[in-house]
Amino acid sequence: MSNFKSRYLAYLLHRNSQAGFTLIELLVTIVIIALLSALALPSMLQQSLKARQSATKSHIGAVNRSQQVYRLESKVFANTMTDLGIQIPLSTNDYTYSFGTANATLAEFKATPQNNSLAAYTGCTMTTIVSGNDATTASSIQEQPASGVTPATPPSC
Repeated sequence: MSNFKSRYLAYLLHRNSQAGFTLIELLVTIVIIALLSALALPSMLQQSLKARQSATKSHIGAVNRSQQVYRLESKVFANTMTDLGIQIPLSTNDYTYSFGTANATLAEFKATPQNNSLAAYTGCTMTTIVSGNDATTASSIQEQPASGVTPATPPSC
């Protein structure tokens, strides 16, 4: 039994001298991770831009729907958030929102980007008088793509 113990102890002493990774193996692993990160980063950033633009489209859609309701109850479109009764901020980290034209037949709600990589949007709500006091409304969202050089300007309806 003592022969087994001495051989086992000798094995344990010599086993650890060869354990570990070489410098080349570590460098290859780091290079592979760096390449994969370089390929994934642009895609991740693009998805982040799409998410911010999607939130803006959602805000404009909410204003467009509120404008339609307001116009059917009044004879003109609203030109303030207070009139619409909705709680959408007029400024975020990514966009500044503003009312454009607001009269009896057309309402514009514009989203101007704060940086060069975001598109600009305008929510257009229009009404058509059918007969007398009867009217129909329609809405759309117009987009001006990002230029990459200067912030995009919201289009007109």
